Amino acid sequence: MSLTIASRPASIDGCFQTWSEQNAPRIIRTNMDNPASVKTRLRFTAPLKKIECSVVLKSTVYQDFINWHEVNCQGGIYPTRIKRPDTGQEIVARFTECPKIEFLERNVFRANCVFEVLPEWRAL
Repeated sequence: MSLTIASRPASIDGCFQTWSEQNAPRIIRTNMDNPASVKTRLRFTAPLKKIECSVVLKSTVYQDFINWHEVNCQGGIYPTRIKRPDTGQEIVARFTECPKIEFLERNVFRANCVFEVLPEWRAL
């Protein structure tokens, strides 16, 4: 499998301080005309993993962080490497939405991000 993995700026280590992950549902639900009738079936593909995480950074790396998402990852087209906060292990993940930026103080901001991990990326 040939996969383009976007580089992370050297000024950002890729480790997030908060981390919440959840596998996508393995069941596909189809609503019918009668609300009491819902058809369900098991997915045959492995589930995606959704990660919600955040990191507090100095404002000197603000533009690097924005460029990481907008330029390097092309707004979520290309996956990149991020680090799990519990082990420091790098994994391949893709932004699924634009990071939410909050300035906490004059020189500090928090970036809230949502990533996805495809099953075949877990071995990269």
